[in-house]
Amino acid sequence: MFGIKYMMHETLFVVSVEHFSYFAIFFFALFSGTLIPFPEEVILLITGYMIRSNLINAIPAVFIIIMAFVIGDNIVYKLALTNNKYVKKLVHEVLSLKVISKRKEFIEKNIGATVFICRFIPFLRFVGPVFSGYTKVKHQTFMTYNTLATFIYAPFLIWVGYFFNESYAPILKGIGRIRHLLFIVVLIVIGLFISRAIDTFFNKKDAKEKKENVI
Repeated sequence: MFGIKYMMHETLFVVSVEHFSYFAIFFFALFSGTLIPFPEEVILLITGYMIRSNLINAIPAVFIIIMAFVIGDNIVYKLALTNNKYVKKLVHEVLSLKVISKRKEFIEKNIGATVFICRFIPFLRFVGPVFSGYTKVKHQTFMTYNTLATFIYAPFLIWVGYFFNESYAPILKGIGRIRHLLFIVVLIVIGLFISRAIDTFFNKKDAKEKKENVI
């Protein structure tokens, strides 16, 4: 059933792109995992396949997907920030996750790393925007980490799809490999490094602003 389900999803995506071009890519990427029960990693992998098959051009496809992901995450963040009724269920699901409920204080203190890392983990995609909005994280902070992660995550998975271009089957099998623990560990290390650098930048900026206000 799992295989049939994703074969139907990928067929729908490919047919939609063939008929509606980049608008279909934007639509699927924007609403994947919310209005459309379609994993975004599958969209990225199939997009890579279609680029390799010369069905679409790489630059506009990558740009549109990144833009759609950033806009979609920003919408979820804004809705969670205002406690909108349309995301109450999603907020409850995120806060109910054991990894969140048991480490809430730690996550709040390291929100930058959390937003960055969760963007790479399929089942935790919405933790970043939902938790950031719920805890009233500064929009600039959320957008910085989330956008940076998206600019790494999206092109990488598209490249994987481009590499495994012979058929759909290897692409779908590749999803499991991409989720391998070693891959996640590497991302965590990268995320923590970038998080520390950005945190240092914002801390210096806040300290400078406070000093100017005192003067």
